[in-house]
Amino acid sequence: MNRNIRLLSRYRHLPLQFKLLLWFVPLLLVTIFAMGWNSYQISSQQVVEKMKQSQDHLTRKTAEQIDEMVRGMISFSNTLFLDESVQRLLVSSEAQKERNSVFKTVTNLMVAGNSIQSLILYALEDQNNGAEPFAANQAGLTTGMKFSNFVRTSYYKEAVEAAGSPTFGLSRPTDGIFVGDHYHKIVLSRIIKNVYTLKPAGLAVIGVDAGKIGSQYLDNSEDDVDMFVVDRDGLIITASNRSWIGKRDLDLPYFADSDPKLSLEERLESTADHKQWIVSHLQSETTGWYVVVVHSKRQLVKELGQISQVTVTIAFLCLAVSLMVTWLAAASITKPLKKLSRSMRRFQTGDFTQRVFFEGNDEIGLLGHGYNLMVQRIKSLINDVYASKLKQQEAELKTLQAQIRPHFLYNTLNTICWEAEKKGDKEIADMVYSLSQVFRLSLNDGRDTFTLEQEVELVTNYLFLQKNRFRERFEFEIALDESIKDFTVPKLLLQPLAENAVIHGIEPLAGSGLISIRAFRKDRTIVLEVQDNGVGITPERLQELHQRLARGSSISEEEENAGRSGFALSNVQERLALFFAGASLQVESVEGAGTRIIIQITVEGP
Repeated sequence: MNRNIRLLSRYRHLPLQFKLLLWFVPLLLVTIFAMGWNSYQISSQQVVEKMKQSQDHLTRKTAEQIDEMVRGMISFSNTLFLDESVQRLLVSSEAQKERNSVFKTVTNLMVAGNSIQSLILYALEDQNNGAEPFAANQAGLTTGMKFSNFVRTSYYKEAVEAAGSPTFGLSRPTDGIFVGDHYHKIVLSRIIKNVYTLKPAGLAVIGVDAGKIGSQYLDNSEDDVDMFVVDRDGLIITASNRSWIGKRDLDLPYFADSDPKLSLEERLESTADHKQWIVSHLQSETTGWYVVVVHSKRQLVKELGQISQVTVTIAFLCLAVSLMVTWLAAASITKPLKKLSRSMRRFQTGDFTQRVFFEGNDEIGLLGHGYNLMVQRIKSLINDVYASKLKQQEAELKTLQAQIRPHFLYNTLNTICWEAEKKGDKEIADMVYSLSQVFRLSLNDGRDTFTLEQEVELVTNYLFLQKNRFRERFEFEIALDESIKDFTVPKLLLQPLAENAVIHGIEPLAGSGLISIRAFRKDRTIVLEVQDNGVGITPERLQELHQRLARGSSISEEEENAGRSGFALSNVQERLALFFAGASLQVESVEGAGTRIIIQITVEGP
């Protein structure tokens, strides 16, 4: 488990280019070697099929030659049957006189056929007198086995049983049929009948050198190919290996593991899927013999080995090319990423001039474009923050510089108040004191918030000063719920509204007016009201004011200075929205009857 974790950790820290290789190389290996294995299998099948076709062709050609040779032997025997000199030799009592004529005929036939090497003619009537048979070969007259001995052979029995049809067999040198001949012979034995009476008159024994059968193909066979012809009983008639002639099929290494109880055809079929040889066989239609071609799989293995070497070589070449292409492809992907990474490291050190430029609009191109925009945006934000910080420091410095002036103002106003009281002018003392409180509360030591109690105190002092200014023009009343006096609100929340009521509501009024300010709680809502009975707002102006407040758009100071009351309302609404979520400001007014401003602030808790 720990080992897997370590390997996973190492993998995560590898460069992207190596990660791509780790993913693609196994895929390439599996793909290439799967293709190579498939190609090898297809090539192997083609080699085996080609070899099988070649063997079948060789087997068929050899069988055709054997059939042609056998047909020649049969044709030769038919000619003997029809030849008059042969007929006379077999039935004449003076057979010796006919030998020369028969010899000329037989010699011409042997030379013309060029396949018959030996001939023996037995007259059946010589069975008991021991006369010499007529025997000849391509070299001249020769000696053959005496008829009295021949009748004890299987060739004679088969020929008699065939009653004129040709029979075939293999004669070994040790059989002594062809005296002085040391070659294995394929023998045709056939009864020759009297052409007049159609009774058996003689017996012809025709011999062909077994080693020359299929010589055109047997002698040209490859080192790893063996060919032989075997009769139905398993006797080897001829073979590319001459030492096999006359042996049994079970004596050959190809049939060493075969069951002797099986027929020859069954033994041949059993060797079809042999692990060491490829065996093809075909039965001759004329003789019933089997032509067998055996190809050692060593040659097949050799050819398949060459195919496998070529396949492996091609697979490794494809792998090398694929790895090189994969490496270059991975490099083309990671190169711009490395460039981006270097630029980001420089950017982290504070170099805001960094930019990357990638060609194309693919994902990497879009990434580079986004990076450039990000750097530019961060640079702008930092510049903005830096400028804001400078302005803040400058404002703090100015505030610090101006701190002495409010204290000087408070002290001066208090001094004037004391002097007025000493002289018994209480009205002046009260006005100076209220003015001092207005300045003190407005500045609030630089803080931006008030409690409602402080806000009400500020408004009270402000309205006191305004009442003294306008004398008997208006009265004011202020009510603050004790339960909410410590509730924190933005500084100067009610004072601008009270100022609006004085300037825009009461001042244009001909008679005496009243300003009422209330702060109370209703369920989970704190309600602040500023109401006057002044001149009010026209319906058109009120509608315009509602629309601007609904859009959140501010009224310019020029409009305010021109007698428009919306500037203070917009300012109060903006500060409420920043300080309280869901706070609202409503304006209600009737022209000639007065105006009411209602602020509602939702609070949590009881």
